[in-house]
Amino acid sequence: MRRYRAAYILVVLVVGLGSIIANFVFPQNELLLMAISHWTLAALTFPLGIFASAIGIVLLYKGLSTPAETTLVITPIFAVLGYTQWYRLIPAFYRRQGERDLMQ
Repeated sequence: MRRYRAAYILVVLVVGLGSIIANFVFPQNELLLMAISHWTLAALTFPLGIFASAIGIVLLYKGLSTPAETTLVITPIFAVLGYTQWYRLIPAFYRRQGERDLMQ
């Protein structure tokens, strides 16, 4: 199970940081690359990823950061939220469901 956790975190970091590296290669497509990585990260962390998406949208549209900086800021947030969701909250929920089924 630890390998899956590490693989998940690695995929999130590769998607986020890969987008930043691609911005150096293709600076004219900065907003497009940010949007692609943002939607990929949002899909990986779906319900809880909405909070990181909201943070990114505020940073970008208030003019507080560029698309590359926004991606750099929200990638760790996506990683933490996704890890919490997939490896803490959902297993705990199903453990409780299993305990309730055994008691009935």
